[in-house]
Amino acid sequence: MYLALSGSAAALADSFAPAQISGALFALLGLYLLLMLSGVGIDLVVLSRALARPLAWDRCVAWVKDRPWNWRVAGWVALILICIQLVVVGVYRMLSVLGWLRADEPESFSALIQGLVLHTASLVILALILRSRAWTWAQAFGMQAQGLVRRLGAGMALYAGILPLFFFAAVLSRLVMLIIGYPVTIQDVVLIFMEPQSLWTLLALLGLAMIVAPAAEEILFRGILLPLLMKRLGAGPAVILSSALFALIHLHVPSFFPLFVLATGLALAYIYTGSLWVPIMMHALFNGMNLAILLLATA
Repeated sequence: MYLALSGSAAALADSFAPAQISGALFALLGLYLLLMLSGVGIDLVVLSRALARPLAWDRCVAWVKDRPWNWRVAGWVALILICIQLVVVGVYRMLSVLGWLRADEPESFSALIQGLVLHTASLVILALILRSRAWTWAQAFGMQAQGLVRRLGAGMALYAGILPLFFFAAVLSRLVMLIIGYPVTIQDVVLIFMEPQSLWTLLALLGLAMIVAPAAEEILFRGILLPLLMKRLGAGPAVILSSALFALIHLHVPSFFPLFVLATGLALAYIYTGSLWVPIMMHALFNGMNLAILLLATA
């Protein structure tokens, strides 16, 4: 279960009536609008600076290309994760058939177990690989402790910068779906958070969506896949292909284009800053804001 929750204010507009908007939700939607307006300003500043003083793009690309990953190691990581996913799904279904799980067990429980196992396994496997090869996190992903606060701050600013583009993509995708008659639905993973569940399950899901999943997914897609594709195809095609794969793996047609735009912003942020801390922060804030809107809207 990959978690990039594409439920934006536009996508969630039909899930509650205006009369049901609470004070907290109204304030949060106001913050969302303020962030988008700030993002427009950030985008204009970045664009004006890029036009006035061209970015040292070749140097930024070289930083990411120099990451030590190779296709052999990446292939083993992918194979191990696929096997873990198959084992988790198989065990869960076997327990269900044997009657060892409650028949009324909510879908969120299954998603929580699969998500926690897969994403946590990703982080453990990658940590073991780095240790076995004597690679530091700084060498592998640009995740050095020095300058961490500045990198996280950059992630917050660039999150605001990607919001207007994502929102426009979400609205455009929604209009296209309506024009062609394709049913506009909410992601299954978003629906999971709308199910009744215990406080501990909800907290675990929030931890998965805002901490574990952003770290694991950014490491896999931007930290490993993107540099490998850049070495083989070049920066532009690598960004496009890795972003398309990221959007595809979420298995939700209406969210494909918005998630593609988001992933492109995450990839460009990683290339420009050279640190995976930046897209991790962007991804976490993206999931957190959408979850906050969703939970308040359906409370």
